[in-house]
Amino acid sequence: MPDLMLNGCTISYQEFGSGSVSVVLTPGGRWGGYVHRVVATALAKDFRVVTWDRRNTDARADIVVAGDQSESDIWADDLAALIEALKLGPCYVGEYAGCRVTPLLCVKYPKLVKGLMLAWCSGGDYPAGRLPKNFYQAYTRAALRGGMKAVTETNHFAASIKQNPGNRQRLLAMNPVEFVRRMAYWEAFFITSGDLPIAGCRLGDDEWASIQVPASVTGGVDPTHPTAAAQRLARLLPKAHYHAPVVTEAEWDANFSATIPYPTTSNFQGERIAPVWRDFIRQREA
Repeated sequence: MPDLMLNGCTISYQEFGSGSVSVVLTPGGRWGGYVHRVVATALAKDFRVVTWDRRNTDARADIVVAGDQSESDIWADDLAALIEALKLGPCYVGEYAGCRVTPLLCVKYPKLVKGLMLAWCSGGDYPAGRLPKNFYQAYTRAALRGGMKAVTETNHFAASIKQNPGNRQRLLAMNPVEFVRRMAYWEAFFITSGDLPIAGCRLGDDEWASIQVPASVTGGVDPTHPTAAAQRLARLLPKAHYHAPVVTEAEWDANFSATIPYPTTSNFQGERIAPVWRDFIRQREA
């Protein structure tokens, strides 16, 4: 995978396909771009597709636990820098699950976006309270009990270090107190966001309504990605098309559990959402 130095951080990305229409895919959670391999491969039959590793995820990008914005804002700034560096804009941007980064890109850098595609949106008190336990509290607990060495041994950061050995030294060089403070600051954007359209994304109703690009919003069917969250976004976005969930509750229960690794479940998501996103882009381009 190629690397770029963006905003003081090394970001890795991967390209699929070719053509004049560009699509950039952003994962949810703390996963790297590898989880979008299936949807990227499917879309690459018609378009140029780019996936990328955000900083502080389980992939190759640098670990940089710093900054005065929300973590989603930082990722949105990196995404904008990536689009500009690769000369992709204006392009289509897609994101599942969560949908915290690309909407911020649309608000902060509207000229870079041609169309917005969201699926499995996280909204409401349940994800606002549940997700920070995995995204932040686990690493805060490790730092408080065992210092930064314990942080490097968590499954998430150990995976990143395996792909980018320099991340171990970056973490060990951090003051544990400063690390905990930064994690707690980022966590605050989540635990206070249950009333907002998307958990962990600071945008309010008026800011969502200011996004003027065509949008495709696909609902989820579980408490973390409730159908109502996607329906709310579709009402707020002026040029949105709402698409019913592409999985049933029974399929979700069968395929999404703690015992099944996320790349496997993300591949299932990619298979289901690729036709929806392909049709959306084709209709816009036509």
